Amino acid sequence: MRIVRTVWLAFFLIVSNPLYILAEEMPPPPRAGDTKPPPPTKVPINENLSFLIASGLILGITIIYRNKTKKASN
Repeated sequence: MRIVRTVWLAFFLIVSNPLYILAEEMPPPPRAGDTKPPPPTKVPINENLSFLIASGLILGITIIYRNKTKKASN
């Protein structure tokens, strides 16, 4: 069981690394002669990121709490 906890801890530390969630710079604005801008290669994730992280933490805590209370009642 201790190994499983270590694996999960390592997984979450790797996933929560800030280098992976940094957004890419926005492309430059189109020039005056261009009719339509070039399509973006990647879309930056910079809106509501704190909301997504907070809701993920709340969901995780809720699931862990429910599993612990289930095991305690058995």
